[in-house]
Amino acid sequence: MKIAVDAMGGDHAPDDIVRGALLYREKGGTADLILVGREHDVRRAAGTLPTGITIRDARDVVAMDEHPANALRRRGDTSIGIATSLVKQNEADAVVSAGNTGATMAAALLLLGRIRGIDRPALCGMLPTAKGKPACLLDAGATMDADEHNILQFARMASRFMEKVHAVDRPSVGLINVGEEAEKGGRMQQAAHALLEGAEDLNFYGNIEGRDVVRGITDICVTDGFTGNVLAKGMEGVVDVFVDGIRHDIFGGPLGKVAGLFALPGLGKFRSRMDYDPYVSAPLLGVAGVSVVTHGRARANMMRRAIEVAERAVATRLVEAIGEGVSSSAA
Repeated sequence: MKIAVDAMGGDHAPDDIVRGALLYREKGGTADLILVGREHDVRRAAGTLPTGITIRDARDVVAMDEHPANALRRRGDTSIGIATSLVKQNEADAVVSAGNTGATMAAALLLLGRIRGIDRPALCGMLPTAKGKPACLLDAGATMDADEHNILQFARMASRFMEKVHAVDRPSVGLINVGEEAEKGGRMQQAAHALLEGAEDLNFYGNIEGRDVVRGITDICVTDGFTGNVLAKGMEGVVDVFVDGIRHDIFGGPLGKVAGLFALPGLGKFRSRMDYDPYVSAPLLGVAGVSVVTHGRARANMMRRAIEVAERAVATRLVEAIGEGVSSSAA
């Protein structure tokens, strides 16, 4: 198995991206890695490359503030473009990036295309929950104007993802709405509820509210990309403010530091519960190839986890499972 890594993508590229690739191999990862990026910068960050890691030169990078599709069409030497083309050309089995999410999505759609039968792709947002297990939020920003049929496909794709990559048996699906009752929400939410309820291949829980996502009420939380993106970023902001408040307002100053020593075991448990490094990375669902997106702020350990996700997605034949699920539901 070979995995292409966008070495230039992310806030801490290429140093932490390269360190993550090295860490993956140190921790026993068996896939060969292709680091795609400016060769001089990648070699500087890597030092002596171990067996199983090679470099593919790419002179250009899609910046975070660029229009993704335009950048990819105008410039053929971007790191994410070349990394994704390796999958298209069967030189790699998957691509991983912490860079411009729009560029990663655009490259996947332009070069890999959609799985036959899938109308719209979806972006997973893996979130920590109070139950100590992740919840899959779908869509987290790929399809802003999703309709009820898209929502049904999202639920099916997410179910295969949670089964294959996270080993969740018959994952439960919740539809994000403004209330638990079936008649709540707008036309799309009501129509989506009816379709999900009638889908025998899904373990549909019913409507859930925004607060239920972090409570871990369901394994999968489906909604349109606009709502999902706002919810995910809002939750991320709340967690950042909360953690910053604990660090500075509660345990800041001399007395706070003393109190922090007594609270250390509890703080450790809380930090572990809210740590999303192990599962924040997820493939774009619906594209005809494994393209894993991870957080733009990824450090080495998160990148290592992202590569592991790509490895599991390939090993469990996630793309094929999604395609088979679409075919059987349409029959």
